[in-house]
Amino acid sequence: MARALRVMRVILAAATVAVCLLLCWQAAGIYLTGNSPENFSSPGVRIEPVYSREIVAGRLAAISPALFAYLALVVAGLALQAAAGGKPKLQTSFWAGDKLRSLRGRVSETPPAAKAEQRRRRNIWIAAGAVILACNILAGIYLLNPGNFSSLDLEAVVGRMMLRISPWVALALAAAAAASVLDGQSVCREMEFLKSAPQRKPESAPFPGKKAALPVLRVVLYAAAVALIVMGVANGGLWDVLVKAVNICTECIGLG
Repeated sequence: MARALRVMRVILAAATVAVCLLLCWQAAGIYLTGNSPENFSSPGVRIEPVYSREIVAGRLAAISPALFAYLALVVAGLALQAAAGGKPKLQTSFWAGDKLRSLRGRVSETPPAAKAEQRRRRNIWIAAGAVILACNILAGIYLLNPGNFSSLDLEAVVGRMMLRISPWVALALAAAAAASVLDGQSVCREMEFLKSAPQRKPESAPFPGKKAALPVLRVVLYAAAVALIVMGVANGGLWDVLVKAVNICTECIGLG
């Protein structure tokens, strides 16, 4: 039963991704059809609207068998979970990290297998970071090219931008998600290795402190936030925000 439940979870995850891609494909098809040259008359007036209830209903009807199959798969997964009994174990990364640090403090010596898992997680995040950086560079090349935004037709410009940028954004998100899943699996394996390792004596075990050092990512985000605030003040953005706030209070809300 446990093996069947794991297989069902993998199938549901793949089906969820497939349905999301299918819906995105239909949305992109609606946009491209509505903005195609065939949908414009000679004066440049749109013959049919880009979006309407009928157009969306027709697109959903075309993929309705896949949507109903996905719903049936979800129901089957819930039924299998209920038959297996118990609640699904959802272990957050914060809980797993605290548990892992606690186990590390209890062992007298870290097993080689646990050290190998630590190296594996570092390599996983290095690879994911490289993929994300490459995606950012490729997306930035398009975004930083002024020629891609020279047209005054905003819908066409945004549509081309989404078509060019979306694949790199999706790939970066997929790399981050895959790294997170692999990281969690590696943490669970390391915890099993640490549980079977020789334990320290209770009196020699260090008392874990309540406050840990700030993660490097948090420090980087704080530094980036401060730098962006300083840049905004330097280029006059602070004055623009103040003017907009005054206009909202005196014109829109009517406090003046």
